[in-house]
Amino acid sequence: MEFWLRLARAEIAQEIRAGQNDVVPAYALLQRVFMLAIELRRDGDPRLWNDLMTYASEVEEAHAHR
Repeated sequence: MEFWLRLARAEIAQEIRAGQNDVVPAYALLQRVFMLAIELRRDGDPRLWNDLMTYASEVEEAHAHR
């Protein structure tokens, strides 16, 4: 997990240096949704988690050439 956090931090810093100032609010929003999905799944409602996993898999598959 530490690897992915370091990678995300480096990419965010690079985006900020390039003038993409919306990257921090975007990351914060994604993180809040992720945390909500974890909380809901822990409370017995896996729908948001399942939706996120499905969408993430579709996005990754569509852009696998990167």
